[in-house]
Amino acid sequence: MTVCDSTADVDEWFRDARALQIWGFPLVFAQRLRLRFTSPLEPHVDRPLTSAGAALNTMGHQRRLSDPTLTAGVAPNVDTLYSLAFVDLDAGSVALRMPDLGDRYYSVQIGEADSTTIAVQGQRTHGSRLPTLRIARAGSEVVTADDELLVACRTRHVMVAVRILVRPDDAEDLRRVIALQDSIVLDGPPAPGPAGDAATRALVLRERDDELRDPEGFLDSLDHAVAGVATADVPPVVRESMARLRGALHTGEQSTRARSQFAAGLSDGLDAIADRVGSLGRTTNGWSVNELGTDFGDDHLLRAAVALSQIYVNPADEALYPVCEVDEGGHQLSGEHSYDITFAADRMPPARFFWSLTVYHKRGLLCQNAIDRYAITDRTPGLTMADDGSLVVRLATTAPAEGAGNWLPTPSGDFRLMLRLYGPSDRGWSPPVVRRMSGGSSTTVGHR
Repeated sequence: MTVCDSTADVDEWFRDARALQIWGFPLVFAQRLRLRFTSPLEPHVDRPLTSAGAALNTMGHQRRLSDPTLTAGVAPNVDTLYSLAFVDLDAGSVALRMPDLGDRYYSVQIGEADSTTIAVQGQRTHGSRLPTLRIARAGSEVVTADDELLVACRTRHVMVAVRILVRPDDAEDLRRVIALQDSIVLDGPPAPGPAGDAATRALVLRERDDELRDPEGFLDSLDHAVAGVATADVPPVVRESMARLRGALHTGEQSTRARSQFAAGLSDGLDAIADRVGSLGRTTNGWSVNELGTDFGDDHLLRAAVALSQIYVNPADEALYPVCEVDEGGHQLSGEHSYDITFAADRMPPARFFWSLTVYHKRGLLCQNAIDRYAITDRTPGLTMADDGSLVVRLATTAPAEGAGNWLPTPSGDFRLMLRLYGPSDRGWSPPVVRRMSGGSSTTVGHR
């Protein structure tokens, strides 16, 4: 990222805006996620059963598995019920106490305001019973009890996300998980009342597209996001570039050209982020496999691309998330065609806890369909295995002639696939290719 002096030409404004978009996108998106779930203007508003939203410093619970009514965030899973809290650590530390989960999969993820994950604890790390987590801002004075595990965070706001596995076809299992959710305790500062200041109101009500593409909207949203990040974690060039670009927007004759190049740079940065989604790491059979998880290092474009497609992913030790947007010929996946994915009997997804294959439209949300199925999983009832033990999943907008057992409905337009491997047991495993069916037909699913 370059810092330009007062004689900077329009190309430098473009380059700075592009770099700021790439660096700042995860912070702005994570902030938008927090605002959507905590609803600062109406913190105690009724929320749908698919939302785990709640007021700041309060644990909310999702009571129904995700479906297309959930539009906050991106790429929600349909495997676990979420319990979720966004907390303000400048108001004080919080203590999280979990019930005994037995042999059921669960995890507690602590995500920071730049979309990175500071810790994931749960079945993988502690078995059935997690010790009390004391979550505090790094550098603050906090006293921990002997039985508490301290998680020190760099940012003012953090996300505490609890995932508990549930069987999608079992109403009684859902009730058991809801009872477990009700046993989760979050102790800490009280929830604030409704925000009344003009700055917060403007931030909350800003359209998503405006904070991504409009120069003033982008700068204001990024200002708010950066304010909650440790000074050492914001490169000086970021603050300098923000100040320089803001000045250019209000400098007489320069302002029109500056605004045009600023907006163009923001747009180009978004394009670069979207393009990187297809190459998050190892590319195999048309799938992009991010084996680094949340270990972004100085790769700001990777951090932004992961935020765009799967914000707040778990570290790779907890889960892997292969993403596919193309078929075996390299063509964009589209509801205009039908596809098959064949998992060989000896090459099933290698996951210690569970796996799932989920369809999202290009904006990363779930798609309404006739059978309310959004994923094929290791827990999906009624799957038919082929004679050789393989599993053939049909991707199509309409049910195949042979029945809906192995059918994963797709939207009419472009879409992407995400595999989830929780507790990955073979990092070298490659998902199979997605094969387009010629003429919309294929050999019979489950009988080949």
